[in-house]
Amino acid sequence: MSVTRYELTVHLVTDAPLHSGGVDEVVDRSRDPEDRTTVARRFARDGCGRPVLTGRSVKGALRAACQRFREEHGDAVGLDERELQQLWGDDGTHGAGSAPPLRASAITVHTVELPTEGYEGNEEHKIVLPTRMGNAIDRYWGSAGDTALFEHEYLPRGKELALTITAEAGLPDGVEVPQGDVAPPGPEQVEKLFALIIGLIKDGRVAFGGRQNAGWGRVALSDSKKAWTLTKAEPGSRTGLEEWLSSAGGRLVDVDPVDCGGSGRMRIEITWDSPTGILVAEPQDDGSQEEANAGAADGSAGEAESADSEETKPARPLRAGPEETDPIVLPGSSVRGALRTRATRIARTILLAKKDPNTEADWSGAGVHEQLAQDPSLVRDLFGSTTHRGALTVLDTLAAEDGPSRKVTHNAGDRWTGGVADGALYSEEVYDSTWNSIVLELDLDRLLTNARAGLEEPGGQEDSRGEDRSRAAFCLLGLVLAELAAGTLPLGSRGTRGMGQVEVKAIAVTGGKGLGIENWSLKASEDGTGESLPRLILKGLRDVNSGIERNPRAGAGWEGWSSYLVGSSERPLEDKEERDA
Repeated sequence: MSVTRYELTVHLVTDAPLHSGGVDEVVDRSRDPEDRTTVARRFARDGCGRPVLTGRSVKGALRAACQRFREEHGDAVGLDERELQQLWGDDGTHGAGSAPPLRASAITVHTVELPTEGYEGNEEHKIVLPTRMGNAIDRYWGSAGDTALFEHEYLPRGKELALTITAEAGLPDGVEVPQGDVAPPGPEQVEKLFALIIGLIKDGRVAFGGRQNAGWGRVALSDSKKAWTLTKAEPGSRTGLEEWLSSAGGRLVDVDPVDCGGSGRMRIEITWDSPTGILVAEPQDDGSQEEANAGAADGSAGEAESADSEETKPARPLRAGPEETDPIVLPGSSVRGALRTRATRIARTILLAKKDPNTEADWSGAGVHEQLAQDPSLVRDLFGSTTHRGALTVLDTLAAEDGPSRKVTHNAGDRWTGGVADGALYSEEVYDSTWNSIVLELDLDRLLTNARAGLEEPGGQEDSRGEDRSRAAFCLLGLVLAELAAGTLPLGSRGTRGMGQVEVKAIAVTGGKGLGIENWSLKASEDGTGESLPRLILKGLRDVNSGIERNPRAGAGWEGWSSYLVGSSERPLEDKEERDA
């Protein structure tokens, strides 16, 4: 056996915003809250200050995707657990007893340079990427949470990337594996791994960087050029070395990607429109904190150009990129936040019906992160918490067409004089856009993992009712979608001013076979004579609920999906009447 070197080049295109964090700047929290400004979380950078997607980050994402696929499909790809470890390298656990340590990884994932043409720099950074702001909403007050305004530097969607992976297989001629040592992977194993990596990317099972629950980090194979190229050479001979060092990088190898069967997620597509317009404002550009807040997802108003001017600088809608030609976007994080808030309200309403309100924790002084950690169990399964990632991802929703724009002007009244408050004239630039579907993806494997962890016994015993709790989480999400379809859940900002109204026309649910949930294709009645869409959703939820066994830990008075609002870390709940008796 001789050494064989491989080089795989995969051409990708970002299908969503991409952020991979580097070293964050230190935030000065000693400043007065009114004087604070956001500090952008910068993209990772190389030694020259250029933003890059580090090889370590990409390798971790690819390795996790491969491991997860093998857990789902066993040895279908032709690589067992040991062979995968040989390829990816030692994970730090050398096995029990006298098991020998594994070799270093046979795979090298190289740093991915970002296409940064058109982006200028400043004194601190050679290149500055566009940023997107957002915040978390305080559940008690309904306003932006304190210290919960954040900003991320990102690479917009539609940018091409070139991923390069090299590998080395075999041993030099005449070299034998020492007694008790681990043999390196062979050429066949390397080629199988490359076929799996390409297949995982092709089927949407790989995402890079952070904020993935907000739909960020998605990549797809490029259609503007050959999507992948694999070459190999045997540098142990002069001919092989010349092949490796040539411009071609060796001989071309045909590789067919593994059919991974899709993303493995339940997909919920919501066809909708807005009669009032949707606005998530972009940050203002003068640097003031007030105008920074105007661009955040909470939707506070932008400032007037001057106290004496009747002309205002309107808050403008956020776009998917820095260019004026980029489509208007409703961020996935904004929709996800609205869904989570409503799910929390529904769950806590049910819990309050079973408990004395006096026993409930007071959220008036709790921070946003503390509130998230105290969310009911099913909410945490879906949306995550401070300790684990949620199962629900909401993708960015792009406008299909901007549509005509209009300027909406309003003001604040002076409570003393009854007139217009000085300097309190505001305006927004609103587009009557047509929108693409809102897309939600529910990771069924992660949902089941979260559910089983929530049902885990104190001694570490896993509860067999993980599937029931997963279906219960879907029921809670379905109730939120029913409220969205009923028009009682606005999206975006300025909801208290009549904006953000939603008209849902249809909901399609696919890929729920893993939970025993049938596909849905529900449409609103066009003439108003048939059943309403919310009722159709509730009818489907009743069918799902009928197959859920009651959670025995919930105590008396609980049935169906709602019994799983009680997690193992929470004391069993009783009916108020039982407790009073």
